[in-house]
Amino acid sequence: MATEEQKKQNIIRLMTLMISGMAKALYDLFGETAFATMSEVGKTTLTIMENEMGLEIDGEDPRDVLTEIGRIFTDEMGFIESFSTSQENNVLTLTVNHCQGWNLTQSILKTGVEIPFTCPIMNVCQAALSRMGHPVQKTISPIPETRGSNIQFTLIDLQ
Repeated sequence: MATEEQKKQNIIRLMTLMISGMAKALYDLFGETAFATMSEVGKTTLTIMENEMGLEIDGEDPRDVLTEIGRIFTDEMGFIESFSTSQENNVLTLTVNHCQGWNLTQSILKTGVEIPFTCPIMNVCQAALSRMGHPVQKTISPIPETRGSNIQFTLIDLQ
């Protein structure tokens, strides 16, 4: 019989297989438009952050909102170890380090998915920026050295 620790590891393995399989199926079905399927996860997580963790986005500066989302993923959720934000013209960048989702993301990429569209941080940030009236184009690039990523949001001017 498995120990409690082995059972926990088996649960994590099973959940990783489930999520990787679903991500692969979405990606095979939709290609890069699979990004859009994750918007609901971003919206739901954003609501949790607002209702339970004190996130405020109305009337705030977009970079400040990304900084606060990074803080919540670090301090309140323990999902990442550290992060930084920067802005150059209309491009906002959130760099995350030591992400707890790294192994899951690598499992998803090994299935043939080319872009880690399931990143919860990327999807929450997009949901927040969108709700603030700032539609964006987003890109994500893994950083193996820090088990993290650079997530860039290019603000789209609708005028």
